[in-house]
Parts: sequence; structure tokens; C-alpha cells
Amino acid sequence: MERMKIKNLFAIGTMVTGLLLAATPSFAGNTEGSIEGNRFLNRKEYKDMKASMSRIERDRERIAFHKAAFKTNKEAGLVIESHMSKKELRKAKADLRRDKKYLRIDKCDLQADQSTAIHQANLETKATKKELCAAKKELRKDTRQGNTADLRGDVALIENLELKKELKAKQAEALKDDVYAFFIYLDEEIDEVV
Repeated sequence: MERMKIKNLFAIGTMVTGLLLAATPSFAGNTEGSIEGNRFLNRKEYKDMKASMSRIERDRERIAFHKAAFKTNKEAGLVIESHMSKKELRKAKADLRRDKKYLRIDKCDLQADQSTAIHQANLETKATKKELCAAKKELRKDTRQGNTADLRGDVALIENLELKKELKAKQAEALKDDVYAFFIYLDEEIDEVV
């Protein structure tokens, strides 16, 4: 009986380890130390942020071009052309402010989505803990009443719930680490552009 229990625990342990390795998102697999290869790259908000960053770069190029055109037209004494260059310069600066604002909004949206996902993972962990407490309470009740038939089922349920609790806690922790690492690299990428 004791030997069978040890074999079952070993089998459950190897299954959980396999599940953790397969199901846990890991940023550590990214050997480059960059944002490439992360699972958040396909998110709509990230794609919007990349588009905003490229627009910011184009806006800066437009600003530089129109500043140079304005300076050239002003030195040449071309009043109408310099006025038009100044107007285009103001438009380019307004576009730059708009694109920077969109970038901040997309980043806030992505952060809100990730904090919601982390909160949901924590709720699932708490729900599993609650189920585990109820199962332990049932085991104590069956032990007091001497229901030996229900004891095996209660013990198996408790073992499964403990493994599930550990799995949920590790997945939640891995998600937090993944999000943290992603936003570090994202901030670096944004700082290069802005």
C-alpha cells in the first residue's frame, strides 16, 4: 500500500513537472536578451505601438525637412514658400505630439490587459486554495466519523488539489516575470524612439 502510494506520487510529480515545463510561459528561453521571440509580439496593442513608433520617426524626419526648407526659403527671401514651410512644420509637430500620445495610450492599454491577466491568474490560485481547504475539512470530518471508504478519495483529491495549487502559483509567477521582462525591453525600445 505504501509502495503504491509512493509510485502514484512519483507519477503525479513527473506529470506536473512536464506540465510546468510545457505550459509555463518563459522569457528565459529568449537567449538574445531582447524583445524578439516574446509571445506578446502578436498583441494588437504592441503592433499599434510599433506603428506609432515608426510614425514618430517619420514625423521627426518631416520636421527636420520642413525646418531646413523654411530656413532655405527664409534666406532666399521667398515669403510665400517660407510661410508654407512654416505651416507644414506646425502640422508635422502636431502629428508628432499626436503619435506620442497614441504610443502612451497603447502602452497603458497593454499594461492594463496584463495586470488583468495577472489578477485573473491570482484569482484562480485563490480558488484552488479554497477548494483545497474544503477538501481538507472534508478529510478531517471523514476521519472523525471513521468513514474509511471516503478517506482514500479525500486523500487523492487533496493530493490533486495541492499539485494544481502549485501549478497555478508557478504559472502566475511566470506570467508576472514574463510581463516584467517584456515591459523592460519595451521601455528600452520606446526610449530609443522617443
